[in-house]
Amino acid sequence: MENQRGSISTWQLIAILISSMIGVGILTLPRTATTQMQEMGWLGPLIGGLIAVIPLMSIIYLSKQYPGLTFVEYAPLIFGGKRHQTWGKILHFPWILAYLLFQFLNTGMVARGFGEVIVTTVLLDTPLEVIVLTLFMIVLYLCMHEFEVLVRVNELLFPIMFVPILIIPYVTINSASWYNLLPLHIDSWKGTAETAIGTFTMYTGFELMMIYFGLAMPGARIALATWGGLSFTVVSYVLTVAAGIVVFGYEELQHLIWPTLEMVKTAQRTGWFLERMESAFLTIWMASVFTTFGNMYYTMIYATRLWLKKGIRFQRIAALVFIIPLFYVSLGPQNIVEFFAYAQKLTYFSYLPTVLFPTLLAVIQLFRARGAHAVADDKKGGT
Repeated sequence: MENQRGSISTWQLIAILISSMIGVGILTLPRTATTQMQEMGWLGPLIGGLIAVIPLMSIIYLSKQYPGLTFVEYAPLIFGGKRHQTWGKILHFPWILAYLLFQFLNTGMVARGFGEVIVTTVLLDTPLEVIVLTLFMIVLYLCMHEFEVLVRVNELLFPIMFVPILIIPYVTINSASWYNLLPLHIDSWKGTAETAIGTFTMYTGFELMMIYFGLAMPGARIALATWGGLSFTVVSYVLTVAAGIVVFGYEELQHLIWPTLEMVKTAQRTGWFLERMESAFLTIWMASVFTTFGNMYYTMIYATRLWLKKGIRFQRIAALVFIIPLFYVSLGPQNIVEFFAYAQKLTYFSYLPTVLFPTLLAVIQLFRARGAHAVADDKKGGT
């Protein structure tokens, strides 16, 4: 396992980061962002992206302080120091448990969201269980190999994610009513804050970098990968919400289950090789969800493997074992209304492992580093 370290390039880090963040939520984003902010809903994902900046700065700082190590390995050192590693492991236990639990639940909701879209738009007569199980079987194959296979899959599928950035403006330009974006006024700062908190969940996936930054090759530009990936995602989300507003208006968006998909359906271009643009869009979207689901599930299994200091055989067995309860978790919500309610509750829990955890680690490490520098200066002054 150790000789696999240091093999992920800057470009591959960007691919993993973006592929992990953009997933199921982009289909519902125009509705959720405009529920309270109305015509100013495009501001929601922008503020949500700014919230993600704080933990991302922390993750970058920690990765530079402990190059070649994942958070599973450096967190006990931060909590307990080199002298008290046992205490460090004890203090680290609830945090890594929360991290793994969030990945487990979030993976289940991503799979359920994927299934709901497919059975309501494409395969109307196919049971939801079959769609979800098929997705699980494909991702299970990835877990049978070292992380390099997952990285290659992300790198291969990543370029097609640029296509929606080109499709969305194209499909909206003829049916857009730009007055729907007016007036440029925020009615409620409370609603703005709640929208930002809600849209932040669209960026979850960046916390996976606490693992993959530790697997990056020496010299990889971690900061460039982070800010490049986040910027691309923010632009994608803001553009998607703005396009939904100018096409439907914020009132109509509240009555659409998958507003982004409905927006793509408004494109009518006869004479093209694809007259139904939503077919191409759904194909790209399915690839995006696959990488999101695969990255989250693989990271959960791989982090467990590192935590318990096991090998690839353990990873394969764990992937098979966890897929069973995950299948039932994904089918837990009885209908789409319950699914959205579960996802909303998961949003609030997400702040613990994705924001508080890396920020806390960075603050403790910062104080430790300053303390070490102070001791070193005192010794120099004494001599």
